[in-house]
Amino acid sequence: MAVRSAFEANVEAFNPDAIVFEDHGGEDCLCAQDGATCVLDSENVNKVAGKIIYTMACLSAAKLGAEAWKRGCIYIGYVETFTFTVADEHLFCQAANSGFIAYVQGETNWAKIKALMVEAFNKAMEQTNDPWAKMWLQWDRDALKIYAPGVDVPETKCIFRKVAIALFGPKIGWKLNRTTGFGILLTLIGWGIVAHDFAHQVYELKGTVFSLEGGYVGLALNLIGFILLTSEFVKWLKVK
Repeated sequence: MAVRSAFEANVEAFNPDAIVFEDHGGEDCLCAQDGATCVLDSENVNKVAGKIIYTMACLSAAKLGAEAWKRGCIYIGYVETFTFTVADEHLFCQAANSGFIAYVQGETNWAKIKALMVEAFNKAMEQTNDPWAKMWLQWDRDALKIYAPGVDVPETKCIFRKVAIALFGPKIGWKLNRTTGFGILLTLIGWGIVAHDFAHQVYELKGTVFSLEGGYVGLALNLIGFILLTSEFVKWLKVK
């Protein structure tokens, strides 16, 4: 039975390289068999770190895919509802499964795999005369995301995440969590307050920086240490 406990137990027991899921989903969920809970969401996504997750689940690439990608996964999914017509269901299945078929046949370049999937959706549109099927095939094609190096990158509405991505690039910017970002922000604010107070004492009370040797030496050492530690942290994120 496809429930959370069984899913986690099988992942641990068999340690597969790839997991295929073709059932219902939500923005942060691959649905369990009962339809009310999840076999995989952001709470247990660490259990599949580094694996390939291939889904046909609605919406799951929107949030769950991003969380999996942050943990080194290759995630294939959709940011919108996956829609199909019953009469041409086989065409939707062929297009949606074409990427994994290419993978098991030896293709490991995910940019090529996405191109193959887009081509499969386009070919399916040519094979049907149903305008609704054509429309939904195009809808599914455009909602497809492959979160892998050199292919797609998750989008974010968070302004702080956007700043982190702009400063450090998507690989590192997406790995920085809220606690880390908040800590960096507090540190920078703290440095600003200290620098302001130091400048006030030097230029208004003492008149020269040489009268507060310990103060500016300490500030300089702390700043250098912070830069060194941050640099090492960024290097660690790159190889993680």
